[in-house]
Amino acid sequence: MRTHRRRHRVQDMDWFEALYRVYLTAFLGGGAILWASGLVGDDPLSAASVENLYRHTPHVVGLVAAGVVFLGLRSGAQGGPLSIESAEVVHALLAPVPRAAVLRRPAWQRLRAMAFAGALAGGTANQLLGRRVPDHPSLVGWALWGALAGALIGAAWVVAALVVHVTHLPRLAATALGYALIGWQVAVLMSGSDASGPFDAIGSVSLWWHRVHPIDLVWVAGFLAVAAAALWGVGRLSLEALVRRSALVAQLRFAVTLQDLRTVILLRRSLGHEHMRTAPWFPVPSLAQRNILVARGLRSLARFPLRRIVRMALAAVVSSAALVGAHRGTTPLVVVAGLAMFLLGLELVEPLSQEIDQPDRTDALPIERSRLYTRHLVAPALGAVPFVVLGAVVAVALEPGWVTVPVALVLGLAAAGAGLGGATINAMAGAPDPVDNANQGLYLPPEMNGMGTVLRNALPPAVAVVGCLPVIAVRESLPTPWTNLLRSVIAVALLLSLVGGWVRQRDAIKKWFAAAQRESRTGSAPSSTTGGP
Repeated sequence: MRTHRRRHRVQDMDWFEALYRVYLTAFLGGGAILWASGLVGDDPLSAASVENLYRHTPHVVGLVAAGVVFLGLRSGAQGGPLSIESAEVVHALLAPVPRAAVLRRPAWQRLRAMAFAGALAGGTANQLLGRRVPDHPSLVGWALWGALAGALIGAAWVVAALVVHVTHLPRLAATALGYALIGWQVAVLMSGSDASGPFDAIGSVSLWWHRVHPIDLVWVAGFLAVAAAALWGVGRLSLEALVRRSALVAQLRFAVTLQDLRTVILLRRSLGHEHMRTAPWFPVPSLAQRNILVARGLRSLARFPLRRIVRMALAAVVSSAALVGAHRGTTPLVVVAGLAMFLLGLELVEPLSQEIDQPDRTDALPIERSRLYTRHLVAPALGAVPFVVLGAVVAVALEPGWVTVPVALVLGLAAAGAGLGGATINAMAGAPDPVDNANQGLYLPPEMNGMGTVLRNALPPAVAVVGCLPVIAVRESLPTPWTNLLRSVIAVALLLSLVGGWVRQRDAIKKWFAAAQRESRTGSAPSSTTGGP
């Protein structure tokens, strides 16, 4: 059946054109990575920094691997990692053939895809790092060993999920095991000793250009044995979980095709069995209850499930650590910090997103829609404060000193505000169009329509990244960072004021622009009665 389906799917494919696209994608993607890495003008590491790099890289990369394994354990406890098509479930898994024979190939494809994605990320990261090491060997060697470590990390996610699913480990036990592994790795990293964490071998693999420890080879061999055992035992996967995931993943892929990030988020929560709490974490203050919209937003935040709060806290920690790394001289980490803040903002603007999801109810309320959306930004701004404090604590732990406290708080407020701004722009993309011109993109040339799509998708995370740029101003103005810090933060505040003003005047702007287009066809100026921004 698979052979016939594949033959029908590829019978009209031009193989020369397909190979040319693969070649062009690899050439342009690799060239873009090399070109972007060449733009990074960070100073070379000192001898002491290089020594710290050799000493702490296994711990840091091991911590990343521990986090990925934790996600894999959670995915396996929730029915992952396989998401096969419904036709496979109905016709293949219910046929009188061994279930392992049906599932082994999808499991191998999943393992191969995640290992490839991890190899791309690891090779790129190691290639960027190698440019800062003086007298480094070939950057190809750096990228090669980084790609190998990244492939192991990506495969570890699939293997961990398969092991949990095959053994039917309870969700609570899988979560406890994941937290134990992360805690062990964090303790090794923060202790500064020569003790080894459970995943230090993966980090050591990325340094094989420098030296190879025999224990690394033993760890890799053991990991491959566990992966083979997990693939061999896929016949014990839960059929009910596969049925549920096949339906949700089909909708998820369709949402990704339509670039509907809001639907993707909701489907991911359904895949993870994530539900709002029945009892709130905290009562809404009486002062906030005077404004019903602010109170509604705070009640929504107060019922977030624990896993979502942990995910948000992890995003704040990652962003803070990345900003500290950028302050120490690794400029590309600003992008990591901005993306983490964008993910945090997507969670915090949930009250606004829920309001946009109910356009009929919104239009029935006796208040202007733009004003309603603007007031929904107050609760996310208040909800971001605890995560700013958490980020400041992480920054002080990594860079001890009294001056770190105010600088971290100011930078955290700018980064969190930009993350909320980018998430707000993304959420407002699903708001109703006041001119009811949903098909206007169909009348644009394909080039303009495609460029507009790229800009719409790239603008929200770009705004979040811009909010993290003040850390570079602080780094370049040491030891007196306050002047540049205040200037850069004021610039970010002006950008956020533009975002807020756009939310408030979005409908008026669209109506004015539509009127201008109509008037341009008749050759006269737009009338002032149409309402301007």
